[in-house]
Amino acid sequence: MPFDSLCRNKIFKDIPDLEEIKVDKHMNDVFSSVFTGMGGRYTRLRIICAITEEPMNTLELSKKLDLDYKTIKHSIKVLETNSLIVREGEGYGDTFFPSDNISSHLPTLYSVIRKVEAKIDKSKKNILNDSFNTKK
Repeated sequence: MPFDSLCRNKIFKDIPDLEEIKVDKHMNDVFSSVFTGMGGRYTRLRIICAITEEPMNTLELSKKLDLDYKTIKHSIKVLETNSLIVREGEGYGDTFFPSDNISSHLPTLYSVIRKVEAKIDKSKKNILNDSFNTKK
């Protein structure tokens, strides 16, 4: 699954098995709105993973993630609006850190990510099955 390569061995390394997670309802809703939309979900998660390893500014994130500066800037705005990252400093070199909402609710975030991945996997299987059945 795509998120394993991003964060499983980093920020999610101490998360219990999915079946054992007690999900926080409010944070589940927040995480679902931020990390399940088609546009930007991977970028936002990659930002969270990157700043969990080492706090960075927008330019550093852009270089590390090999993404356009404006893309990073937009995703940072979404993460800040939802209180998922914290900004330190004022101006161009602001450094970003994961907020307490992230660190305190990692199991809930992991649960949301796994549900999204399950839907994606199911959709891919359905597309493959439809393709296979029409070729018969």
